[in-house]
Amino acid sequence: MDTYRMEKESQMTRKYVFFVLFIVLAGLAAFIGIAKWVTSKDVIAFDSTVIAFIQSFVSDRFTLLMIAISFFGSIKWIAVALIIIACLLCWKKKYALALFLLSASGGGALLNISLKWFFKRERPDILPIVIEKSYSFPSGHSMGSLLFYGSLAFVVLHLMKPSKIRKVAVVVFCLFILLIGISRIYLGVHFPTDVLGGYSVGMAFLFICIIVFRYYEKKTNR
Repeated sequence: MDTYRMEKESQMTRKYVFFVLFIVLAGLAAFIGIAKWVTSKDVIAFDSTVIAFIQSFVSDRFTLLMIAISFFGSIKWIAVALIIIACLLCWKKKYALALFLLSASGGGALLNISLKWFFKRERPDILPIVIEKSYSFPSGHSMGSLLFYGSLAFVVLHLMKPSKIRKVAVVVFCLFILLIGISRIYLGVHFPTDVLGGYSVGMAFLFICIIVFRYYEKKTNR
């Protein structure tokens, strides 16, 4: 029975590794494709169409809502939330998970800054509701929210036993990531391709962090 169980676990581990590697490669491939796309003239029609559709819903109430949603993808909010959650995890002696959270968001922030300076894409000038001064591609809010809420979802899945609450928490995190990306387009500070680029490279980086964490966990038998 022990041999059968070990073989089963080994098969599940291999499937998990293949799945994670597939997500990493898919994210990188998507980002490379989008990065090539944003340097061409063909992207203008797509970006303009999506921006026009989303900004057709502009109103005072929607603007206040979108500014609030966008705040939850900001560096200030994520930095404060990260420190609080990391401290709670350390208090519970979950040091590896705390480091995982900090590495995913911190490393992702550095990667985003580097990519922005590499591509140097200017912000859209179609009805900007708020003003941003940094470069546009890839979206920092979109990438940052995916890394923060995505890694938080992983922590929830890692710590909580299967339950409806766990499923609801993950769905809420995913919804937040989506809404933050939409809010950046609505507010006129990002092209849709900026948001897609942020999501794709963020997904790849998140799953790389997950691979590293899982490797550490297996080596230390935790």
